[in-house]
Amino acid sequence: MKKIDIRGKICPMTFVYTKLALEELGEGEILEVLLDFPAALENIPKNCKRQNLANLVDIKEKKNGKDEWILKLKKL
Repeated sequence: MKKIDIRGKICPMTFVYTKLALEELGEGEILEVLLDFPAALENIPKNCKRQNLANLVDIKEKKNGKDEWILKLKKL
């Protein structure tokens, strides 16, 4: 499993960083993306599906008093 931290990044760069990380993975591997830009919660999975890169596995909100999430994607 690979992890990337894209907190502080906004769309469309959130997807660009995610796509670059996914390209380093093999089929079936998981990418965890730590992010804090709410629009990316919808945009990243939608763009991954449209470009046939990955499927959304899970979205978890971090419980640290900040607006942060962990997005899990499975490489296709």
